[in-house]
Amino acid sequence: MTQAFASEYPPPQHILRDLALTVEHRPDGTSTGWMPVTPHIANPSGSPRAGVLAILVDVVGGGLAAIAARPDWIATADLTLHLTPHPVTGDVEAHGRVLRRGRTTVVIEVALRDGSGASLGIATMSFAVLPRRAENLSVDQVDQVSRMTMATPDSGLATAFQDRIQLTVVDAGAGAIELPHSSYVLNSLGSIQGGIVAATVDAAALHALREALDTPVETVDLQITYLALAKVGPIRTRTHVLSTGDGFGTAHVEIVDTGADDRLTTIGRAVAVRA
Repeated sequence: MTQAFASEYPPPQHILRDLALTVEHRPDGTSTGWMPVTPHIANPSGSPRAGVLAILVDVVGGGLAAIAARPDWIATADLTLHLTPHPVTGDVEAHGRVLRRGRTTVVIEVALRDGSGASLGIATMSFAVLPRRAENLSVDQVDQVSRMTMATPDSGLATAFQDRIQLTVVDAGAGAIELPHSSYVLNSLGSIQGGIVAATVDAAALHALREALDTPVETVDLQITYLALAKVGPIRTRTHVLSTGDGFGTAHVEIVDTGADDRLTTIGRAVAVRA
């Protein structure tokens, strides 16, 4: 196993390093990622948070799509995550494969399992294929099994995930969440990383639905549509509870980049159930 060196993306202090992600790419066009589940990224029930799983899915799916799109580059268009949550000890495994590589689109599927092989859910992602630019990361053709860990000897979460990325609750009942634009959560293009954006949608929906249902809840379905890069920040959510039932609810979340004249960057939908 090789380590992602500090001079490469991500930088030494970054959420991808503190989540201790490990990714393996294979010549057959499949990839697998692993992420240890700790109390800092888990729901009170012991299941991994949907927003954190979205980061793992984004890393595995994005890496696989970038390889599939060579020599071009990719931009994430959407992410859909369906979960069957249960308590997990040890690692979550994310198994990715290319469903379609077209001239303008790459579609990836990522299956999530716990260490015993039991399903945690499944995700699909679609990517727009774009002409490569000089600032894009260099991606080599995979001609042998290649495994890399993003963890360093000093990395690891010492506090709750939402606190570490500096998610701030502006208005819990309204699902208004704010996240600063910091190097700790950026992608290689200098905008907020796609998985972090999904985690922000998840957090906003959970706060709003917890207030609406008057009970702790956890997300089981997450749909993200990416409209624009969040390059300035801070980003802020606008949340509308669409419906509530007996122990479940659905919320619609918008993310705007407040530093870019409230430009709409993301639309999300989340379904949460009583924990």
